[in-house]
Amino acid sequence: MKSLDKTFRHLSREDKLKQLVDYGWLTDESYDVLLKNPLINEEVANSLIENVIGQGTLPVGLLPKIIVDDKEYVVPMMVEEPSVVAAASYGAKLVNNTGGFKTIKSERLMIGQIVFDDVSDTDALAQAIYDLEPQIEQIAAEAYPSIIERGGGYRRIEIDTFPENQLLSLKVFVDTKDAMGANMLNTILEAITAHMKNEFPDRDVLMSILSNHATASVVRVQGEIDIKDLNKGDRSGEEVAQRMERASVLARVDIHRAATHNKGVMNGIHAVVLATGNDTRGAEASAHAYASRDGQYRGIATWKFDKERGRLVGTIEVPMTLAIVGGGTKVLPIAKASLELLNVQSAQELGQVVAAVGLSQNFSACRALVSEGIQKGHMSLQYKSLAIVVGAQGDEIARVAEALKTAPKANTATAQQILKDLRQQ
Repeated sequence: MKSLDKTFRHLSREDKLKQLVDYGWLTDESYDVLLKNPLINEEVANSLIENVIGQGTLPVGLLPKIIVDDKEYVVPMMVEEPSVVAAASYGAKLVNNTGGFKTIKSERLMIGQIVFDDVSDTDALAQAIYDLEPQIEQIAAEAYPSIIERGGGYRRIEIDTFPENQLLSLKVFVDTKDAMGANMLNTILEAITAHMKNEFPDRDVLMSILSNHATASVVRVQGEIDIKDLNKGDRSGEEVAQRMERASVLARVDIHRAATHNKGVMNGIHAVVLATGNDTRGAEASAHAYASRDGQYRGIATWKFDKERGRLVGTIEVPMTLAIVGGGTKVLPIAKASLELLNVQSAQELGQVVAAVGLSQNFSACRALVSEGIQKGHMSLQYKSLAIVVGAQGDEIARVAEALKTAPKANTATAQQILKDLRQQ
């Protein structure tokens, strides 16, 4: 596979796709899917959800180069918000300059809960369940033997007790390999639940279900940026690095900033999760739950200035319960093409790349905030969106957007007048 260069963004959409084929990133079949944007087969759509009345689409952009663990990737991003793809691409470019992102930690176990209610003796029940662990492991294996053949399956149990509320939660940890694993895990949980009811007939099992608080699927990825790449206007790279570190501190202590800080991270993560047909709601839930794990909601990406080395060091720590088989990953044509572009060999590898994209996105947003402000780079794309809203077409879009840059007020009324004047010329 050949690296894309800086001319890629200037190509037409069709030429972009042709280059991806020529450079070995894309097959002819996926080229056709991305070029023609076919609708999902109606039978497939009806099998995915209920009461289907139509289909919607979002643009798919491409982050042209990100290096993670010494491997180069191109990353599809499905998103409606301007600047997201550009911001992630820029952040990745600067980290690529120092060798790319490195995975510090990566695991991927799904967690399921079996919850007992009306438990007056939580400690006693917990011990009784721990004593049954060999049986629980055997039952899990029998419930889903095919995952054992693929090297996955039951790994351990843990128990949380809530004596004041008379609740006990038995957590079952399962390696679902490259699958999303929801159905697999729920099948295993139901089998274990049936055994629990036999062992403890007087106990009330309230529910059994997977948990999206994915503390056993946490990925930690790190990237470094040379401060010479951080110079911005009147601010030196060192000053920008120091200000970014302070912005990270703010996101650790102030929930108002933390929420927006993490929203920016999820701009990148969500876009790749959606493009690959994975569960965006699960990704959001697990990220935000993890951000609150110590009782206060905090930023999941941090930046520190290493003055001795002249580097800004970024770290993201976020759960990643993604898949490359099952669900929408193989049913949705765009998802299949996206996974082909990514060329990942496992769900774990996909999670590492997606986490790196989230950190790239966060870098660009934070850098803008502590230097020139978020609007300067963002508005050029907003001008184009405004031009489209008022009806500009073809080359009118760029001309209206350009005129909006120097207009006293950039709003719908101004854009309408600019377009009207343009068409009267």
